[in-house]
Amino acid sequence: MIPVHLTFSGLYSYQKKQSINFEKLMAAQLFGIFGSVGSGKSTILEAIMFVLFDRSDRLNKSGDNRYYNMLNLQSNTLEIDFTFRANAESRRKYRAYFSAQRKKRDFEKVEVKERGFYEWKNEQWIPKPNTDASEVLGMTYENFMQTVIIPQGKFREFIDQRPNIRTQMLKDLFQLHRFDLGAKTGFLLRKTETVITDLQARLLEIGQI
Repeated sequence: MIPVHLTFSGLYSYQKKQSINFEKLMAAQLFGIFGSVGSGKSTILEAIMFVLFDRSDRLNKSGDNRYYNMLNLQSNTLEIDFTFRANAESRRKYRAYFSAQRKKRDFEKVEVKERGFYEWKNEQWIPKPNTDASEVLGMTYENFMQTVIIPQGKFREFIDQRPNIRTQMLKDLFQLHRFDLGAKTGFLLRKTETVITDLQARLLEIGQI
């Protein structure tokens, strides 16, 4: 995945609309996001993860009124708009969009207005219903967290992963399952051994010639 553009507003400490053009940053092939503790660096990364996977590293998916906790207390609308490239050597351009709004008569009630994915075709955004980020990116939320974004304090955990977990992660990322011929080879081997055993039994019945 290659980020192209991120726009969000009403998210945590960001009340006003913020816009980041990653194409200008990616032109140098290396860039950093710097700031003091609590300045909102992690919020930028969380905005990307949330609009893609509908999950937050800070909040649970249910049971904690997460939309209310994510929405800036002085804002009535939460909006995240993320454009990125993926698939086919990152030539296809996609857009992930999310918006939620606070109810006028209930300050603590925040409802989702829109969530969806779009693909840029014929000079316009075409909706992709029933699509999730795993389908577009070819990786799960866990793979995304382990390879694209490593949360603060989790780098040691990333390095110390058990070999079987790393192997499974690589299989998922690069779709190596289609090259795993162990089960198919074992089946053919057992089938061939059965045929050989049957032929040997028949030869014993014939005896020496």
